[in-house]
Amino acid sequence: MDASEQSAEEASLGGDNTVLRRYKMRRIGIALAGLVLVWSLGASTATAARIRILDQCDPTTFNAAGPVLCNPDFHGGVSLQDFQELLTPAGFGHPAWRFNAPYVAIDPDERVRVTNRGGEDHTFTEVPELEEGKNPFGGGRVNALNEPFGLTPLPQCGAAVAPVIHPGDSIQIKHLSEGTHYFQCCIHPWMHAIIQVGSEQETE
Repeated sequence: MDASEQSAEEASLGGDNTVLRRYKMRRIGIALAGLVLVWSLGASTATAARIRILDQCDPTTFNAAGPVLCNPDFHGGVSLQDFQELLTPAGFGHPAWRFNAPYVAIDPDERVRVTNRGGEDHTFTEVPELEEGKNPFGGGRVNALNEPFGLTPLPQCGAAVAPVIHPGDSIQIKHLSEGTHYFQCCIHPWMHAIIQVGSEQETE
């Protein structure tokens, strides 16, 4: 605002400096509020990485033996028999039980939202790479789902350290260090995901 514009504004306000100062402060406050709103919107959309936990359990057949394994309100199309037929080393679990996407690349300040869209309980548990180049994945805590593949339960998959994610629930993975992070379901041990933090060039 130049001198002539300021004088005109003062004249329109009757030359009252107190009123003028309040007017200016109100304009500054509105501008700051707008900046905060823009910043907040930017921050909320910066964490767009998402992983969905999927399965297709049929409640009628999965729950027939007594315990409720599959949400009764879920509409899955895979029967328990079809599920069990792929519990072989060659099949390595039914492909409808999976993490989507199985690979996500994020920046160090980003988060990953993991949501269970299936009908069963699952976990999304980080497992360490104990030896470079060696498969870090292993068995979960359900022996009946480990034995067909000859898997040994991982200590990270104990019930006390690997809480379940119920159907419809979500968790957020954040504060990951730069590098490659491996995750698996500790109930269905063929469900794997990798989160790469930072560029591959930076982590080599």
